[in-house]
Amino acid sequence: MQISKIIVSSVLSVTLFAQVSWGQIASTELVLGSPSTVSSQAKVSQFVAREDVAKAFEEMGVDPKTVELKLASLSDDEVNTIASNIDTLPAGGDGGSIIGAIVFIFIVLLITDILGLTKVFNFTRSVR
Repeated sequence: MQISKIIVSSVLSVTLFAQVSWGQIASTELVLGSPSTVSSQAKVSQFVAREDVAKAFEEMGVDPKTVELKLASLSDDEVNTIASNIDTLPAGGDGGSIIGAIVFIFIVLLITDILGLTKVFNFTRSVR
């Protein structure tokens, strides 16, 4: 029982505080400097025009015309910041890795309980 507590605490401490990193190919614009404002504006406009993004705006009660007006009123620096964030932000959100770690730990403890190495869960029977 003591060993399983140590294993669980060490796995949780490693997985909960791990940072996500992203790897991508560096484009010429990224290496030579910030992308031009025209291509950044086109990139942001294409992103906002995507069906899933438009649907998310509609679910939040935002009018598509309002989004277009807000995009037109942004400064060049703001557009460049948004365009760079589109490429660097992860898709899907933050909770997936934590849920995956919890499921993984549960499965490992369940298997060790069934094999008779630990006794964490009361609903399992050991094969030993």
